[in-house]
Amino acid sequence: MAVNKSPIPILILFFCLVVGTGRSQTFKDHGEIIGNLDSIPTFEEKVAYLNGLLKEGRLNNNWVDNDFLQYRDSLLVQEQWKKALLFTNTLGMYYIYESINHKKAYGILKEYQPYLHYNSEEKQIAFFYITYAEAATFMQFYKESLEILDKGIVFMEKHKDSSLYEFGYAYLKAGENSDKVNQISKSVTYFEKAKKIFSHQRDTLMYLWAQNGLAQLYGKNGLYDRAQEARQEVFEKGIEIKEYQVVTMARLAACNEADRQNNLAEELHQIRMALKEKGHESDVQGIVDILTLSYAVSIYAKNGIKDTSNLYKKELMTKIGPHINNPFLGTYYQLALSQNALVNNQLVQAERYAQKALDGVKGSFEAENIMRSEFLLANIYERMNNLEESIQHYKKYTQMKDSVNNVTSRRKFAFMQAELETEKKDMEIAKQRQDIKILDAQNKEKTYWLVFGGILLVGGSGFLWLYRNRRFAEKEQELTEKYSQDLLRQQEREREYIARELHDGVGQQLTILSKKARDANQTELLQLSQDTLDEVRQVGKGLLPLALVSLGITGAIQQLIYTFDEKYDIIFTLEMDSIEGCFSKEQNVNLYRFVQEAMTNLVKHSQATEVLIEIVRESNSVKLLIEDNGIGFSHEEKYKGQGLGLKTMGQRIRMMGGRVQIRTANNRGTSINANIPIINA
Repeated sequence: MAVNKSPIPILILFFCLVVGTGRSQTFKDHGEIIGNLDSIPTFEEKVAYLNGLLKEGRLNNNWVDNDFLQYRDSLLVQEQWKKALLFTNTLGMYYIYESINHKKAYGILKEYQPYLHYNSEEKQIAFFYITYAEAATFMQFYKESLEILDKGIVFMEKHKDSSLYEFGYAYLKAGENSDKVNQISKSVTYFEKAKKIFSHQRDTLMYLWAQNGLAQLYGKNGLYDRAQEARQEVFEKGIEIKEYQVVTMARLAACNEADRQNNLAEELHQIRMALKEKGHESDVQGIVDILTLSYAVSIYAKNGIKDTSNLYKKELMTKIGPHINNPFLGTYYQLALSQNALVNNQLVQAERYAQKALDGVKGSFEAENIMRSEFLLANIYERMNNLEESIQHYKKYTQMKDSVNNVTSRRKFAFMQAELETEKKDMEIAKQRQDIKILDAQNKEKTYWLVFGGILLVGGSGFLWLYRNRRFAEKEQELTEKYSQDLLRQQEREREYIARELHDGVGQQLTILSKKARDANQTELLQLSQDTLDEVRQVGKGLLPLALVSLGITGAIQQLIYTFDEKYDIIFTLEMDSIEGCFSKEQNVNLYRFVQEAMTNLVKHSQATEVLIEIVRESNSVKLLIEDNGIGFSHEEKYKGQGLGLKTMGQRIRMMGGRVQIRTANNRGTSINANIPIINA
């Protein structure tokens, strides 16, 4: 049974979280530190000095907790805002990454926030926003962290200093946290903005971290094709610039996705590549090594490859020392040892390690590692013949997994809907821009006529000018036609992609959820899942006419007309020859959309009581007639204002090489005639 693994938070890799390292000589009082600070000329050097003291362990913990914080408070009383901000940021970093006291860091930074506006040092202000947001994130206050990041982004956007590292990192962190609060579309936007900033800064490594975050976001929400596409860039560029840390982390994320999809071959391939690439020097090599080895021990043990798992376990245990108290790395370490002990039939040890891992992640948002711990314990207790405990842990695992799958399905569906709406808006904007260009061209034409027309005609060059002007208009029309057709083709491609994602991904997961709800006799959940599945199918039908695949173009149009006939109080008469094989797949879609759009406009606006649809197959062409007895309309006025309505209908027929003619008048009904050549005639 597949077990999901938790995505790797990117920020962990930006800092060496070394806890419990050797301590060198400490300072006995802060007088020496203050004296040294006063003698350091630049602000950046002061920051580096303080960070160095903290990271090297040259400050007694009690001194930091008491005297250092009191000194920061005294600076606030003296209104020495710049120094107070420096100390606040340094303390925040210390408690987040060295002391691992996130609550303390959050409190210190929160206390300082009201004084932030007294400062003018742009870099330290930006750094404060990032550090404060990090502390809130570690406290799992994700919404508050996003609010802090948004304030920081507004500040940095206002100052427009794109050289700031914090500028791109704020967007990167916002992308991570938006995903945690189920705002997948916003998360994508933040990641893309981070990539743009890092690209502008020519910081390829940070660009790849943002790209890797985007890939993990897609994978976490079941969009595996997009995740693979995004991650491929990380593999290629990361290897090219020899930044193997980000490549290795992308490999581990790929292992997670392969595991979710039960793709053993891909999972083993990715862990082998990660093991090969982890050995390269990097600023976070220790962390990358621990994570990669933990994954290797787990994956090989889970798949029964005991000797290889044991080999990497030995290497893991020689390297874990400096990181043994790190809670993040500790979870993966304990899970790896448990999986290895299980494959070696050391059940008591396996139970102890798995329980320790579970205790470490309980109460957190690490659903994937909680599930993995519960699943491990279920297997361990089963091997111990303790079936009662095994069943209890397996129930917890399945309940959480069903919940995660349900949330993933909803988020994927919401993302697809949002993407479709964005596509519609983009098409409307593009169409408006094109209309403006055409209008500008027409205005230029009129200006040319007023200014030069008389002179050219009098001079005997009128014919040449008129010829060129006509060619200009024809060229403009050709460009407009091509542009509109490209828009329609792109729209259909996007619709087909989204519809298939909904059907193959969300639809299948909802079907499984409905079956499980029915088996468990959970009536409310069953009704909710079935209603959601119906909604997904309805959206999918609107995006991609699946009837074209199952019934062919003839059957699809017949079904479409029957659907309108049942839904509306209008008499529809359909007389149709079989037109299978007359057109290509793309042409079939265009013809179906043409009829669908005509029917939709008709029931909305015509007030007709009777409609005739005739589709006749001749030797070289297909003729189509749609005629109603409704109120009609002024064709010229309607066509000018319709935008993507009648114009799009005409465009679809022209894309098939055909012609369309609309005859209508007020209170005289409407007749639509189309003549389309058969491609193989």
